[in-house]
Formats: sequence, structure tokens, C-alpha cells
Amino acid sequence: KRQAEQGIEIDEEGFHAEMTKQKERARAERLKKNISGWSEDLFVRSGYDHGHICPSADRQYSKEANYQTFYMTNMQPQRNAFNAKLWAVMEQKVRDITPKTIGDTLYVCKGGTIDNESQILTRIQGKMIVPRYFYMALLLKLGNQFTAFAFWAEHTNNDHSNDPLSNYVITIDELEQRTGIDFFCNLPDD
Repeated sequence: KRQAEQGIEIDEEGFHAEMTKQKERARAERLKKNISGWSEDLFVRSGYDHGHICPSADRQYSKEANYQTFYMTNMQPQRNAFNAKLWAVMEQKVRDITPKTIGDTLYVCKGGTIDNESQILTRIQGKMIVPRYFYMALLLKLGNQFTAFAFWAEHTNNDHSNDPLSNYVITIDELEQRTGIDFFCNLPDD
């Protein structure tokens, strides 16, 4: 604490901490408004969920990390029957095979198809792309060995949560052919 010229005590640490909190809140509000490139949330009343690419359940280790999963840059439009059912089952399966369970490192690349017009379902308000397919590419490192596979699922508004996940498993090579993306490009193709 220090004395101000008018005789008022100032708690500098508390003052600076509060100013930092205010700046962070203001910054978060600006990000919420502008992070997606649109000032409005196109998902609202569109019939689509805010489909997390990195799930909130995967970022429970800190409040800030969890909050970041709600940025619009981490969202793609998903029908509820897909998002809350099949996609959720796939996300849980990925959590089940995390390194603490069976390996030392798990690399995960997830997304929806947005580059090829035939793989786009529609556009919300003519702007935001709704992918026709969603995928997860998984690479598990076990010592010096690598194992990889992918999930590929058509984005429908039907409940497929009881389907065997093996129905959706494809090789990384197949995923690369379908998406045009070279996944895990630092590793040999074999």
C-alpha cells in the first residue's frame, strides 16, 4: 500500500490485479464478438449445435483451457443427433485410448470437410459452411512404434450412437484421399 497525494491509501497489488481482470474480461468480450469473423452467432436458431472440435470434456485441467473450447474458432455446425450421439461416442472412445490408458502420446486431428463443394452439406445464411462429413485422425505412439487410424462419418440428423464404431474406421491413407490433407506429414507414409 502507498499514500496517494490526497491522503488515500492505495493497494497497488489489488488495484493492478483488478485492472488486469477488467482488461481480460473486456478482451474476452471482444473475442466473443469478433473471433469468428462475424459479429453475430450464425448458429443461433439455425437448427445446428455448436459442435466442438476440441471437446470441453478434454480440457478440464484449467478453467481457461476449458473456456477456450467455447471460442467460435473451435466450433463447426452439427445436427444435434450427430453431435450429441455419434460424435460424442467417438469423442469418448478417443478419451478411452488416451496415453494414460495404453500409450505415451496420442495425436488427434479433427475437423469437417469444407474444401470440396461435394463434401459441403449447406451454408448457414449463405456464409458458414456445414460439412457433409466429419473426421478424426488418430496417431498413437507406443515407445518407438506408431499406430494410426481414422474415423469418418457422414453428418446426418439420425442417431447412429449404437452403431459399431468399426463401421466408421478407415485408414489414414483413405482419409488423406478423401480430404486432400497429408496427416502426420513428418512421419513416413508406411
